[in-house]
Amino acid sequence: MKVALLFYHAVYDDEIRGMLKELGCARYVEVPRAFAQDDADRRFGSHVHPGTDSVVLAFVEAECAGTLKAAVEQFKRGERAKAHTHLALLPVEDFV
Repeated sequence: MKVALLFYHAVYDDEIRGMLKELGCARYVEVPRAFAQDDADRRFGSHVHPGTDSVVLAFVEAECAGTLKAAVEQFKRGERAKAHTHLALLPVEDFV
């Protein structure tokens, strides 16, 4: 099992939820309206950059992790703003 940590612009909430539903392999928690700062020092959620990010924390089986990674890579190939989407896959030591 792995933990998938997914960060993306909140305007893509519906697309990300649809992707997770289509994959059908992720149980997840969504954290909406997360404040973020990118590598260009833009602070999202401020008056200058009013948009926020969303964070999804998902527990996925190892075989689903590869499928999710491929789906996120495909998603990022779309609009330029989607390049801000990031996925980290972390091993799970214990899960109760």
